[in-house]
Amino acid sequence: MPEYKLLIGLRDANTGDVLWSVIPSGNLGLAVSEWEAIRIYMEEGMSVLPPDQSDELEEGTVDFFHLCRRSYRADHSLIRYVWGFLTIQFFSGWTLPCYISGSVNNRPKAAFPRKVLEWSKPLPSEQYAMPSEALLEESAEMRKAFAKGQNLLDYFKVKFAEPTQEPESTT
Repeated sequence: MPEYKLLIGLRDANTGDVLWSVIPSGNLGLAVSEWEAIRIYMEEGMSVLPPDQSDELEEGTVDFFHLCRRSYRADHSLIRYVWGFLTIQFFSGWTLPCYISGSVNNRPKAAFPRKVLEWSKPLPSEQYAMPSEALLEESAEMRKAFAKGQNLLDYFKVKFAEPTQEPESTT
């Protein structure tokens, strides 16, 4: 089974060494979409990030506990609910572990050293690196291709060979 990876090389400006970051993917489409997400974020900035629309409850919270309790009650008989769910939860502290984990997760984190905070301040907009004309032209062409229904692989005319099938032996 083929394995796909997204390789991102980070070059050290002082030494010229390259640090390779490897992001494994289950298929080629996932690797390409990961790269596209990074590329668009680098070109467009924070404005292109999708809003967080998760309605799921986080496991370990009190709300999630009560959702599980209601689901268990709806799916099982009263006797099984009382002797199964309620008894086990009573002896395991009911929602106390949820409150403890919430307070542990919300406690203040270790602060960064002052040098790191100074280094991490955003650059003034005058010092931003401006994209080259070639990059702007290529991005415009890609957007036109995407509007026509092409994907990234079609745009670059990437062809992948189909896996070769081994001939069946007649012995």
